[in-house]
Amino acid sequence: MRRILIILVSLVVLLAVAYTVYWNVMASRSGDWVAYWAAPAPGKAWSGTHGETEVSGFPFALDVTVHDPILTWQGGAGDAVWQGPYLIARFKPWTLSGFSFDLPPEQTLMVDDGTRLRMVALTMASGTARVAMADGRAQALQAEFVDLVATHEQNAGPITVDHGVIDIAVVEGEPAHDVNILIEGLGLAGQVVPPFEGYVPLASTSFRWVGELASHGNMHARLEGWRVEGGIVEVNALRLDWPPLDVDATGTLALDRELRPIGAFRAEVVGYRELMDAMEAVGTLGRSEAQMAGAALDFMARTDDDGTRRLAVDVSMQNGMLSVGPIPVIPLPPVLPPDAGF
Repeated sequence: MRRILIILVSLVVLLAVAYTVYWNVMASRSGDWVAYWAAPAPGKAWSGTHGETEVSGFPFALDVTVHDPILTWQGGAGDAVWQGPYLIARFKPWTLSGFSFDLPPEQTLMVDDGTRLRMVALTMASGTARVAMADGRAQALQAEFVDLVATHEQNAGPITVDHGVIDIAVVEGEPAHDVNILIEGLGLAGQVVPPFEGYVPLASTSFRWVGELASHGNMHARLEGWRVEGGIVEVNALRLDWPPLDVDATGTLALDRELRPIGAFRAEVVGYRELMDAMEAVGTLGRSEAQMAGAALDFMARTDDDGTRRLAVDVSMQNGMLSVGPIPVIPLPPVLPPDAGF
């Protein structure tokens, strides 16, 4: 019995020593991994630079802190640069099939579209991103932010988000991605036309992006290639709660030859009258257009028991025009400005 106990203790000690050696070998290679990850490569649209790296977390984690990271994305005539004081990549030492990032509380993003340099200052209470890997490629990404503040112009108010989640996953066996986006507590900068306020309690969507964007060329060329190859967005759910407006919709979306949205949705809308009034106030609709559209929509709507006017209707986007039922409502421009250089 004593001999068996000695053997078991020896095995435990041996495994502990072996694991310690393994962890330290993994830690010693972390700098090479970061350098490989950040290095430019053919067909790779982004690259990075960084300062020192540190490793901690023994024994149950492998946490790699990268100081002063700068990530640059090249895209046609312009580029985008992200930087922050640090990034922390967290691994489980016994598997490299997934890892997570802790994002710093202060970050900056600079976008040069070839004609204008824009800088966005970002702060957040917390931010994490989790990546799942398979065969050396990312298969899923989930990012979560709390109390995000984005300041994009010096004299403009910031855009804020109380809580945001972005979830992207590759569809197995298909050139497609499932995407879920949740934004709770969106604060809008600038003036908002009454009765709407500069705070949106909830905006969310769930959709499948079918088709692949090319990894090279500017965004105009990449979207055109996606369109030509039959790219489409299948929207399973779209929700906007912005009192007095409440929208639930499903449908499909693509792009026409001028990169304008084209598609069809089935929507249920509360607060459409207030939306028409706001569009008239900002000049999107003329007074007569708003009155005619509102009267026609009233005819199609039903009245709930509490007196709420609820519109269940088909919404179409075609030939650069968004129509609600048979009524043209608002022109649709291309999803990218014609002079965009990125």
